[in-house]
Amino acid sequence: MSDTAESEEKSEATQVTENTESQTEAAPAEADGAAEGAPSEGETAEGTAAEEGAAKPAEEGTEQPAEQTPPKEEPAPVPTAPRCENPIVGRKVFFVNPPLYVENYLHLELKQHEYEVYIISDFRYTKEALRHFPDALCFIFIDDEMSYDEWFNFIMSFQNDEKLKTIFVGLMSATIPKQQHERFLMNLSLPGGFIMLTECKGSALIEKIVGILDLNGAKGRRKYLRWDCSAEDKPLNGYFANGSQLLQVSIVNISSVGFVCYYPASYGDALKKNCLIQSFSITLGRRSIVTPSVVYETKKVDATKYLSIMLFSKHVGQDDRKVIKNYVFDKLQDRFEKLVFAAQPDVEDYSNKVHKSPKQEDAAEENLEEAEEMLEVDEAEAAGKAETAGTPEGTEGTEAAATEEKAEDKTVESAESENKTPEEKTE
Repeated sequence: MSDTAESEEKSEATQVTENTESQTEAAPAEADGAAEGAPSEGETAEGTAAEEGAAKPAEEGTEQPAEQTPPKEEPAPVPTAPRCENPIVGRKVFFVNPPLYVENYLHLELKQHEYEVYIISDFRYTKEALRHFPDALCFIFIDDEMSYDEWFNFIMSFQNDEKLKTIFVGLMSATIPKQQHERFLMNLSLPGGFIMLTECKGSALIEKIVGILDLNGAKGRRKYLRWDCSAEDKPLNGYFANGSQLLQVSIVNISSVGFVCYYPASYGDALKKNCLIQSFSITLGRRSIVTPSVVYETKKVDATKYLSIMLFSKHVGQDDRKVIKNYVFDKLQDRFEKLVFAAQPDVEDYSNKVHKSPKQEDAAEENLEEAEEMLEVDEAEAAGKAETAGTPEGTEGTEAAATEEKAEDKTVESAESENKTPEEKTE
């Protein structure tokens, strides 16, 4: 490793450590707490430099007012949607219902490129997972589990959810018919694109996916993923020899380029800046690594505790780095699964459900109101026609009344005849 590459690695490790505290999500994330607020200080320094640069022309203009031209008014900035922002810590990447080819090849390659990638094998947990990460990228494989119409309704439902409509959705398929392919492209918002696995394979598929991830800020300003060891029930410890003593440190976070650790103030200068520790032993799950490490920075936390930023030496082999990467990703995946699968699965039926946008729903309500108004008008017109044609209806009513009166008279006469005596009947 050249001096330039090593200095870049050191710079990145520092930035990784400083940016950790800016994360606000409770799911898989990398936190170290080593140097809080450093990025904001950098941004403040840049802002100060920019203000000084802007102040110089003003001073020159004051000395020569005749040559000064009035500044043009700049248009007001257009507010951008959440998906247009490039987060500092990057975005999480999800593969939903992936085939074995994607899970066993693409997923592993992206992890080696330091992308924060997760697998959701059961699509029914997708929505609950994404609601925790509304700025995530999500690639959905749509060739099985549901029909294309059901997948279409499933993805369309994202647009009616406040937390899901900002997701960067991408689709993957190997067998979708052309007509359905065009339907998805023309009617759905797909910032992640539509990838045909029959057209991109191997390195070409990796290159295409990486291009989409970088275009949408999947890494943000970080380069390496870290695991927050302080969140574990069992702390992660490291050991190194100092003369005849075996000293122990408590590791706060770890990545494939280094780690941050706390140690007692009684260790003195055992981990002073630029010191090389020839054998630093760390146990990661069932694997242990012993690596040479350099003390990049040491800070005093309080009267009893110090903090050191450690970088793995350039002599650390790829096998050891791979062990660290796998450990970090396994821990992130475990944390993610505990978060997601603790929720209830999605039981919504997408077979015949047609999802409408808010505009379509408003239009449907307006059409319903118009239909009700037309119905009221028709009923009023029908009642008016009935009143206008009152003569025939009146005649029928009179005849019915006369018939009823005749029937009543006959009933009265028959009753009277029954009440008469035989003599009265003879007369």
